[in-house]
Amino acid sequence: MSDTYSEEVKFKVGRFLKPGKLIFKGKRIYVKFGFNRKLINEIKAMHDAKWHGFDDPPVKMWSIANNSRNKFQLERLLNRNPYTWYDQPLVEFNSLRPLREHQIEMVRHVLTYRRCIIAGEMGTGKTLVAIEVAEALGLEDYEVWYVGPKSGIKAVDLELDKWNSKVRPRMFTYERMTKYINQWSDSEVLPKFIIFDESSKLKTPSAQRSQAADWLAEALREEYGEDAYVLEMSGTPAPKAPTDWWNQCEIACPGFLREGNIHKFKARLCIIEKRENKITGGVYPHVVSWLDDRDKCAECGQLQDSEVHSKFAIVSGEGHEWKQSKNEVEYLYKRMKGLVLVKFKKDCLDLPEIQYEEIQLTPTVEMLRAAKLIAANSSRAVTALTLCRELADGFQYKDIKAGEIDCPNCNGKGTKVIKVPTGEVDYMAPLDVQAANFEDKEVTCDLCGGSGQVHKYKRDVETVGTPKDEYFKNDLANHEDIGRYLVWGGFTGTIDRLVSMAVSCGWTVLRVDGRGYHAFSPTPDEEPNPNELLIAMDRSHPRKQEMFDKYPRVCFVGHPEAGGMALTLHASPTALFYSNSFKGEARMQAEHRAHRMGMDANRGLVVKDLLVLPTDKKVLNNLKQKKKLQSISMGDLRDAFRD
Repeated sequence: MSDTYSEEVKFKVGRFLKPGKLIFKGKRIYVKFGFNRKLINEIKAMHDAKWHGFDDPPVKMWSIANNSRNKFQLERLLNRNPYTWYDQPLVEFNSLRPLREHQIEMVRHVLTYRRCIIAGEMGTGKTLVAIEVAEALGLEDYEVWYVGPKSGIKAVDLELDKWNSKVRPRMFTYERMTKYINQWSDSEVLPKFIIFDESSKLKTPSAQRSQAADWLAEALREEYGEDAYVLEMSGTPAPKAPTDWWNQCEIACPGFLREGNIHKFKARLCIIEKRENKITGGVYPHVVSWLDDRDKCAECGQLQDSEVHSKFAIVSGEGHEWKQSKNEVEYLYKRMKGLVLVKFKKDCLDLPEIQYEEIQLTPTVEMLRAAKLIAANSSRAVTALTLCRELADGFQYKDIKAGEIDCPNCNGKGTKVIKVPTGEVDYMAPLDVQAANFEDKEVTCDLCGGSGQVHKYKRDVETVGTPKDEYFKNDLANHEDIGRYLVWGGFTGTIDRLVSMAVSCGWTVLRVDGRGYHAFSPTPDEEPNPNELLIAMDRSHPRKQEMFDKYPRVCFVGHPEAGGMALTLHASPTALFYSNSFKGEARMQAEHRAHRMGMDANRGLVVKDLLVLPTDKKVLNNLKQKKKLQSISMGDLRDAFRD
């Protein structure tokens, strides 16, 4: 077939059909039609749109990139309704494994729509769904890729063994996948089925991993057409803002959301105003309010009874009339119907609700005095907050001198060469013209002062003690009959202290942070296996009794950003947050590691937060706000359709 071909078409503009022509030529699609302002705006909004009226010679037509997004939008303009693919009834499916009803629905959803997103809360069994889909498609002899966070790869490996999977995917972290795609050659074999686990990591269009995932998904569509399977799975699809949906949807099905970029998508979901940047100059877009409540004003984002809407404010010119807005955040779920399947644990699992406890401990006089001193002497609020969080965890980071090294600014020479102007410089001129008005000058290095050497520092930890320590040890003692315990910490220094305390109390410890998986035993000669300790924390694993006999007491100590995704840790009825970071997604994921299918429903799960200083409470309140926005953006299916 020729690389160039054309098609006579009719564009739907409002109630009318306008004749036109599409010319497919290589990587471009040329669009020809009579003048119509609305149709021009539709074409201009497409990816890489270009008007050729100023070419030499001029050609009075538009062209757009020949890609999936533009083809999807063209189908809509041609009144062919590309959304019908996501309206078709679900295919039938039966499994030999003991799947729950909602898992069967997930499998049917993926088998029917093929390129979609499963936004199931943590613990709804998404990994087993991916295994079932791969086996149902008979992909034992095909390339199947799993891409996820490092902790997710570890967890999926265990799940594949646990369920005796016939399909063994190639496992990639997002970093490794990005590097692999950047070095791609034509001899490589494309997978037929790719799974992006914890797909919220793809929320930023400009990130390298997002661009690599987008390229890979597009390559699958070009290679296999409708037989390409792209599955994104996430328990927190919008951890910080509803706009995190845009790029995830774009990777699964480009063009499904009409907004051509994330900025237009954001402008629809919230009120944005331009604010002056007092440091660098210029202006920047600032989110005033999300449109997540119909009682908010469409102009300012404040509620109807706000003073800015009072008669006095309107008369004085400092206010305005209230204008009802649309709940765009809630409506977003309706727009994504078919592409995204949302599943809440409360709707599909008979699990006891998580019980939350805030344990307020009394700080010592010395701790309060130190906190006040930090607040008084810190020049920045963020510095004071970080130091107080460290203090509440019973330590302080200290940078100590560890010798001298060559100055990185001058490479140990003591001097460096800089460009200085020789006269007036026209900074509006081209760079090569500007360069002629500069000359090299050797000056003393401003970092080392001419010595060529600078101090080398290493980070040390100074222990100061905290009431949290005693609570943690007592809670460990209370769980000795259960033999399993789960605790999270917000700093590496916190993790170090928790591991030391748990080992001293006679517990075998599995530590999971940014440095990998490490096991520690209270018996000096023993070397526990990290994989076995992960199995020991899985109450539903077939080898759980074997692991209990071998490791009667196991404490999982983790950082939420490293161990909070994909792992199953429901052998513990308690999840203690010794401290928190400000990462809302990591906190929400970590909470649900122990609240999932297979947990002890009689004991339930208690999530505890230890609070000593006011900063602990401030961080926790910040996380609660992020959690509230995330639940709104995911949308409650029944409420959305009832409205």
